[in-house]
Amino acid sequence: MQNFQDKLTLLLRAYRTIRFCDACLALKMGAFPREIREAVAVIGDRYGFQVTPGKCSECLQEQMVVRALAA
Repeated sequence: MQNFQDKLTLLLRAYRTIRFCDACLALKMGAFPREIREAVAVIGDRYGFQVTPGKCSECLQEQMVVRALAA
């Protein structure tokens, strides 16, 4: 059984060209934005995710977004 961080990793890698804000990732995963922020903080550097200011591909709002750097 996969844990939350594994599921987030798979989702971000599957959509590696798309930038997501915490709120949109939370909606996709059925979670709270705080859970997304905490998971990204844990897996970010280790699995090659980038968190930068930018436009979310889902809601089109300018804010901090995350994306996978490689598959």
